[in-house]
Amino acid sequence: MIGISKLMIGAGEEEAILRVVRSGQLAMGAETHDVELAFAKRLGGVECIAVSNGTVAITLALAAMGVGPGDEVITTSFSFIGTIEPIIQLGATPIFADVDLASANMDIAGIESLITSRTKAILPVHLYGRPVDLAAIRDVASRYNIAVLEDACQAIGASDANTGEVGSSGTAVFSFYGSKNIACGEGGLVATDDPSIAERVRLLRSHGSIETYRHKMVGYNARMTDLQAAILRVQLDSLDDVTAGRRSNAAFYHDTIHNDAITLPVRNDETSASCFHQFTLRLASQADRDDLQAWALAHEVEARAYYPYALSSHPVVEDLGMSARCENAEALSNVVLSIPVRESLSDDERSHVADVVSSWEPQGS
Repeated sequence: MIGISKLMIGAGEEEAILRVVRSGQLAMGAETHDVELAFAKRLGGVECIAVSNGTVAITLALAAMGVGPGDEVITTSFSFIGTIEPIIQLGATPIFADVDLASANMDIAGIESLITSRTKAILPVHLYGRPVDLAAIRDVASRYNIAVLEDACQAIGASDANTGEVGSSGTAVFSFYGSKNIACGEGGLVATDDPSIAERVRLLRSHGSIETYRHKMVGYNARMTDLQAAILRVQLDSLDDVTAGRRSNAAFYHDTIHNDAITLPVRNDETSASCFHQFTLRLASQADRDDLQAWALAHEVEARAYYPYALSSHPVVEDLGMSARCENAEALSNVVLSIPVRESLSDDERSHVADVVSSWEPQGS
């Protein structure tokens, strides 16, 4: 089976793990400090705070922005549920913007109509590694004095012509879960150019303490371990190669998959460069999506729906009375299907994936 994801652990990661174990410092120590500095250097000098996972990173960043009970946060209607869990857990309400069908990212044109006196922040997602039009979102937010937090959990290494590499300005969060482009099993990061947000995130990360047994606020236990940090530091060194490999595989699919029943994702161009966390196809119907998925699996190609729900109509959201009608998100949830695009695919594997997808025919055609 040619899998969607495959965590690549080599000698460098093994040596890093042994170094930490032998040091006796497993909690947040020198390794965590070093990986924060490495990310800060890559992202042009913004402050970087390593935390336990990407969802927690969203929680801490929103809390540092002052999001709390009674507030509203405008976000996408199509993403993993981890995008909205922090909003709800902080006592705020997610307000769902519909998405663009081509990119699956937030439809910028619909944001302004959702702003109310309770809107505290906008939380866009760079879905599948495709940068959202951040400049346009920031323009809206600045006119209403609203904070912007980027969910870049799938977008490490992606870039936009107007705003540069994702995370290099403003405030963004990343995830390093095992399926991400670079990974340490779990782990997350808050990157920000706002010193006040950085200070609050650091306090919130470790029980609100400024030093042992001196607490400035009620916080969380959200520390990254040195084991995670050591693995991540090695993985970061390979990020450019990983991104280049995924982009190469995506370009190969764009050039070699020929099937009129399938819509391929947007190509990279001079304005926006996805890191291709996923290469996501769009079908004409749910029946076609399910049939192609079964066809791919029968031919030893893993294919998955990311995601088989719209957040705006998710049962959990409906139970909380927070649902909204977002037609494009609901449509996408029925017809998207991702195929392997990871950098570790061999030439034979990616050729097989392209052949399998190209040879599929809809039922009844």
